[in-house]
Amino acid sequence: MDNRIPSVIREFTDQPAMRNVLSFLAFEDWFAKKENEAKDWIVVARSWQERATNLFTFSALASAAKGNLERLLSKPDWDIDLEFGKPYFYSHGDEKVAHYDSGMSTEIDGIEFRPFIIYRYFHDFVPNTFELVQNFILYHEAFFVPEKGEYYRIDDDGDIQPIVRIKQENDNRLVLVDVHHLKDYLAANQCYLVRYHDHRRRALEDISEHIGGQFASYTLCDKSSSFELWLRTDIPWNNYKSASRLLGKDVVFPYSEPDKRHTWFATGEREKKFATFIIDRNEQGKDIESTCNEKELSNYFTDRGTPHFLTPVFFKREVLVKYYQEPSRYRVGNSGVGCLDLWHLPIDITGEELVQVWLGDLGRIPYKEQLHWRQFNVPPRGTITRHRWLRDFMAEFADPTDDPIYYFRVAFEEVQREARARYGEDLFQGLDEKDRHAYETLHLPLTEEWKEFDEQVQALAKVTVDSLNVNLLSRESGQKIDGSSIRGSIELLGIYLKEIGVTEDIRKQIMYAMHAIQTIRSTGAAHRKGSNFNKALQRFQLYNLSNREKVKKLVTDLTRALSLIAEAMRQTGTSC
Repeated sequence: MDNRIPSVIREFTDQPAMRNVLSFLAFEDWFAKKENEAKDWIVVARSWQERATNLFTFSALASAAKGNLERLLSKPDWDIDLEFGKPYFYSHGDEKVAHYDSGMSTEIDGIEFRPFIIYRYFHDFVPNTFELVQNFILYHEAFFVPEKGEYYRIDDDGDIQPIVRIKQENDNRLVLVDVHHLKDYLAANQCYLVRYHDHRRRALEDISEHIGGQFASYTLCDKSSSFELWLRTDIPWNNYKSASRLLGKDVVFPYSEPDKRHTWFATGEREKKFATFIIDRNEQGKDIESTCNEKELSNYFTDRGTPHFLTPVFFKREVLVKYYQEPSRYRVGNSGVGCLDLWHLPIDITGEELVQVWLGDLGRIPYKEQLHWRQFNVPPRGTITRHRWLRDFMAEFADPTDDPIYYFRVAFEEVQREARARYGEDLFQGLDEKDRHAYETLHLPLTEEWKEFDEQVQALAKVTVDSLNVNLLSRESGQKIDGSSIRGSIELLGIYLKEIGVTEDIRKQIMYAMHAIQTIRSTGAAHRKGSNFNKALQRFQLYNLSNREKVKKLVTDLTRALSLIAEAMRQTGTSC
């Protein structure tokens, strides 16, 4: 039984309707939520009105020194007011000297208080707001996302976690903080979070006879809260005959110590986990596994009787899908995958089209990422590539000879350089920031799903044919797109190529590649697939190929086309 609920309510169990009214006015439903004991999100500020309910919450930090909790809860009164946390000037008595107080802390009844929420009031010119103290935001290195009204932090593994949610509906405002991040902060500051409440409700029914008059006051306390509840009928308003006010506070307790992510460098108490990976098969066909903890692996200097750091481990190429899907956080290249500047894993793609990684390198990525890679781990098949041998063992630079995307980017950048040298602008216009992922995540499909095929075809089209610099082509060819003889940018490119002296057979190769990506996109990736799409596949010799091979051929043909354009620009010189 919650002793914070007035006994007057329990006395009316034989009158359900009146009991419901009294329960409502006594905030029985609100007490039942036990907000200060929440396990996920805690309300730290609130100004919320719905029908006959008006809830207001404000928070501050209070020192968790011995004896302070008892003093805090000894009375329901607010210890501070809504101006707390703001800088101000004051004077003593009749003195004519103004003193400045930064508002960063104050001591009341022997308890040190510091601001956590700042209440901003603008005289109804703009809406009032609640603001979290910047110290909390900086403690977690959080950043604000206006579109969501949330603060996020990036953890050491690269995961992005919401830590503050700000909700607003008309004039109502609510600020919630993630419990873990709040209690971690409280522990570091050795403070309680004191939530001050001033809640009000009204009811149409007259409760005078049930409270023994026009006013009744109740003190409601437990080990983490102290409230005073007023029930009254002496201030009617509109059709409401009864009202209540719940004034007081409750406490959110800190962890016993801050999260170890802050202190491990000094205490050494940082638990590091390691997954095991398949590195071989024995004579009976059973998988042989090994830890990726480099402290337990052999290396060039120490033989621990364990597998070497540079033991090749192999994975299905689908392991990379996760990283391609979130280019704002992950980067995937022909030689590695990484998350922001937090971690990087060197990789290679083998002749068996498997992703190959060194065993010891796997131990350097977060444990959650190790578990992701473990799902796609397969027994060894084939061997490492020649360019990885040259790069990692011979310390020689080596191009990934079997990566068509690498050579596409080389050719693309080459033609852009030639265009800038000749004309002072790019042949392919730069992508907007919102489209840049189309270029950055180009890759051969990792699966045979049509979704992935469509995404890569659309990306290739966006980077090339959709981005052709029509103004440049028109200026240099003396022609414009007219919708009849020159129907689009690809035809205009053909006229430009003829103008600068490109032979017909070379022009055909270039136009073939451009038309291929345009047609496959328009008949399939951007529209419903049907007979026209199948005809397009046959026309461009893609019909009997896997989706991965289809994209590979499109990329290879485009690469050849780009190289031919760049060569033509070089040969024509500055006069072209």
